[in-house]
Amino acid sequence: MRSASFFILLLAFKLSASENLSDHEQFCQQEVSTSCEQYITQQLSALSSFSHGWYRIKGFQLDYMFDQRQFQQLQAEAELLLQQQALPDMLKVQVHFYYAKTLFISGQAELAKHYASTAMQMLQQVYSAFGNPLRIIELANLQYSLGELEQAEQLLNQVQLKYQKSKDPLFLYELYSNKALLSHQRDKLDEAAQYRTEALNASLVMGHNNKIIIAMGNLARTKQLLGQLQAAYELYEQSLVYTSQPEYQVQHAIHLVRLTEICLQQQQPAQALTFYTRIDPQLLGEFHQQLYQEFGSVLVVVTADK
Repeated sequence: MRSASFFILLLAFKLSASENLSDHEQFCQQEVSTSCEQYITQQLSALSSFSHGWYRIKGFQLDYMFDQRQFQQLQAEAELLLQQQALPDMLKVQVHFYYAKTLFISGQAELAKHYASTAMQMLQQVYSAFGNPLRIIELANLQYSLGELEQAEQLLNQVQLKYQKSKDPLFLYELYSNKALLSHQRDKLDEAAQYRTEALNASLVMGHNNKIIIAMGNLARTKQLLGQLQAAYELYEQSLVYTSQPEYQVQHAIHLVRLTEICLQQQQPAQALTFYTRIDPQLLGEFHQQLYQEFGSVLVVVTADK
């Protein structure tokens, strides 16, 4: 096992770099007249609390909260569920995993490590019963978060070989997204870009808005880090079509920050300003807020010189 500081670094990266594995978006596609959040709430209210069906939909709700970065609410829900003695095995793992992540976000690193390790042990215990390849990828993803990169890679290679004939876009999306995480962590950015291209292709086949946003943003950022600025610019610009909906306003603001940055890197301050002025800084977290302020200072100097 790696050190606690390395675990925390990986956990933080996981929060910003990819998405969880459950398919709440597909569940929500059954109802297009309301938001995913409202639909999940309606379905939960129609079922007996703590019934099998209720637990199943509760899992979708937790995934939704994580995707939408509703971390305080997610932590509160996880704490309530942890008090239940009869949680289904996979939901129990899911609750421990998300609780670990929200504890980390709230600054409780040691406790977060404890719950993540517990989730890991639970997954190993039920691993032999997994019939769904997505759950194997979920185990690999947790091993990645705990710093066990070699074990994560072995699992991903095994599931890729076992299901090599699969055309399921969700499976391919999750497989390549997670393989990209490992490549990125090892500074193999060219390889990560290849995997993220495959993940983006799979997301477009699915047509899931959030997965498209995640895949497009990840590939764009990798291209930017590789110095392929025009390709990164085009991807981020394309993503704005998908992030324009109110549900994705945080991602929209982050991608505008990156577009501002790329324009500055390309020595195009006027173009950078057009993106910068569209950013709502109140939507940004601490890291992107700092970038926003730095770019604002640069743009003030550039425009003043002219």
